[in-house]
Amino acid sequence: MGFSARIPEDMSSNPLMETLQGLPPGDVIDLTVSNPTHCGFEYPSLLESLGGPEGLRYDPEPLGHLKAREALAEHLQRMGRNVAPSQIVLTSSTSEAYSYLFKLLANPGENFLIPTPGYPLLEHLLRLESLEPLPYSLLQQPGWPLDLKEVANRITPKTRGLVVISPHNPTGSVLKPSEEETLLGICKQNRCALILDEVFSDYVHGPSSKQDRGPSGQVLTFRLGGLSKSLGLPQLKLSWILLNGPKEILQECREKLEFIADAYLSVNTPVQLGLKKLLETAPFFQNQVMERVTENRSVLGRELEDLKNKARLWPSEGGWYALVEILGTQQTDTQIALELLQKKRVFVHPGEFYDLSKGTFMVLSLLPPKKVFEEGVQGICRYLKEIV
Repeated sequence: MGFSARIPEDMSSNPLMETLQGLPPGDVIDLTVSNPTHCGFEYPSLLESLGGPEGLRYDPEPLGHLKAREALAEHLQRMGRNVAPSQIVLTSSTSEAYSYLFKLLANPGENFLIPTPGYPLLEHLLRLESLEPLPYSLLQQPGWPLDLKEVANRITPKTRGLVVISPHNPTGSVLKPSEEETLLGICKQNRCALILDEVFSDYVHGPSSKQDRGPSGQVLTFRLGGLSKSLGLPQLKLSWILLNGPKEILQECREKLEFIADAYLSVNTPVQLGLKKLLETAPFFQNQVMERVTENRSVLGRELEDLKNKARLWPSEGGWYALVEILGTQQTDTQIALELLQKKRVFVHPGEFYDLSKGTFMVLSLLPPKKVFEEGVQGICRYLKEIV
């Protein structure tokens, strides 16, 4: 019996993960943890909002319960987004949202442009749909701007969409209005869709505009978000797609998405009925995250001050990750991450994990509690002083 070619043949762990799995968990300072529920944040009482008697009745609505879509539309409007409930499709996760859109837009063998560096999940999701990922570059300079010429040149007759992540993971770069306008023009010219992954949009460090930007309705556009990041509640499994585009195809697009969603009906009823109350807690959680990210980034910058010629902290505009470049070393970032784990019991992600192919990088989550984070960063600095 054989298995699908959509799944990688080699399912073995890499040496870094094998080393991690061989160590007692209590011996390791994990600076990769990005699950907010493991990072000591306070949460208000949320379970009450999921326990109403209405949740015992199952009346599936493929695009999402109307009450939930209305609550989300109101929330987004308070945040500066002009969104109607009819423009919203609810999914169980951002990954599922991607899978819906890939099914909607493309046939097997066609392709989507995705950013590099970037989180490796996107490539896996495309392969699982029998689609081809076409990487385009973020320029390795402050702000990590998109290589717009490369984007235009990479598009083929089989390209069905362009994926942009803003704020980007792990660089923290934010898509500029001028970049978005150019991308809309490229997509319009090549008759492909624009997918904007905005799951970190509530965590922009500088001036932020959460209003829809660029000429409205030019191009079929999908914006993604979810409770996993907005409320730090990945276990509640609720995300969303915001639809926009030319009126003549928007209704057909909605109908086709409804057909796809009806085949799965994956979003549970209680979380949809409780969404209005859940969204009311957003400022409480988001303020904690912004405070934690600011404090830990300050700690990281301060500790790296003594290593000016050995390491530097790249600036970030959003998200909850930090990018540290190691200078003056012949070792790869994977070798450094492995040695750091073995010698100092500090776990970081090597830049190679995100296809950061130029330079030597480590990627850190800024979510761990301050004392844990500070201890881990001090271990990193001691190690770098020894090797660089």
